[in-house]
Amino acid sequence: ELAKLEERLDELENRLQVLTDERSELLLRIETVSTLRQEAFMEAFQAVDQHFRDIFASLSEGDGHLQLENTEEPLEGGLTLVAHPKGKPVRRLAAMSGGEKSLTALSFLFALQRFRPSPFYALDEVDSFLDGVNVERLAALIAKQALDAQFLVVSHRRPMIGASIRTIGVTQARGNHTQVVGLPIAA
Repeated sequence: ELAKLEERLDELENRLQVLTDERSELLLRIETVSTLRQEAFMEAFQAVDQHFRDIFASLSEGDGHLQLENTEEPLEGGLTLVAHPKGKPVRRLAAMSGGEKSLTALSFLFALQRFRPSPFYALDEVDSFLDGVNVERLAALIAKQALDAQFLVVSHRRPMIGASIRTIGVTQARGNHTQVVGLPIAA
């Protein structure tokens, strides 16, 4: 009986050692994945932040940047868009005008696009809150970004329509039906 118990004890000690080794290896892998995930996030954050700074400056002639809410544990906190349009103090997004909010959001969208582009974008009246100068800036930015992706932009604004490569008009015809008409390239 003693021999059987000693054999069983050896077997259990060996299994315990195997489990302890596997646990240590799993903890090491978890730590490695966690470190790689944070490094990948910070790399993406820094790239998108730089793109946001450049794009926001070109659209608003001001300055802006991305700010982490928790710099010690960046994956545990949120992200704040800090925007300072030209000639105005830094304000919370809620205190901005509709045009300033639009420019800030579009700057972030295009910063993400430059970091990890998609092949296609659909923008519906994103220029509705912008004044004429800002519509022209946005149209120029979309034209530049359109070299790397396809854009479908719904707009009623002349500068945006004028900057388009192809324009399709949609109008309400008689009887509450819509009618699609092609417009000349220089519409």
